[in-house]
Amino acid sequence: MSVPDRVHVGCGAGFSGDRTDASGPVVEALAREGFIPGWRNERYRIAGLFEIERAAARPFGFTTQAVHLNGIAGDRMWLARRSPTKQIDPGMLDNLVAGGISVGFSAETTLVKEAWEEAGIPAELARGATASGTISVLREVAEGVQSEVVSIYDLELPEGFQPHNQDGEVSEFRRLTFSAIEREVLTYEAALVAQDYLKRRRARAP
Repeated sequence: MSVPDRVHVGCGAGFSGDRTDASGPVVEALAREGFIPGWRNERYRIAGLFEIERAAARPFGFTTQAVHLNGIAGDRMWLARRSPTKQIDPGMLDNLVAGGISVGFSAETTLVKEAWEEAGIPAELARGATASGTISVLREVAEGVQSEVVSIYDLELPEGFQPHNQDGEVSEFRRLTFSAIEREVLTYEAALVAQDYLKRRRARAP
């Protein structure tokens, strides 16, 4: 199949599958040429118009959606260290749970899925998380441009809870005091999400 040298994506009426089918060969060709590293075989939905391979979002600068969870344990917060083999931010500290919202998932279903895969949090516990707003990220990164809307969730974990990674994407967990977290170096999004919680917590303090 020949690969077109350009694809025009309009905003008018039409089946989004047509746009997805039209852009697919171009994205695959760019991946073969090295423009799109780290192929995930997972799709993001872009602006309600079409679907695209997850790894292509940053090279093209498309806006994506994600969920991040602040895992609270009394006066401390759980953080997860990303596996050294991760394509993005390997080895860095992250929120306890974090993941992009792929095609076929909502923020809530993504949260439940990622909570189990990344930290071994049962679905019935994860569903008790509180939605606490969103943050928007727009910055240049090594892969291109990160444009992302992050839905923030907070979850009070039961006493004695110990996270257990299920999918090999976390190398360790750390349970730190709130003051210690402010001194740690986290991924860009994780730092924003953790700081959001800490600001709200201070605002509630008597």
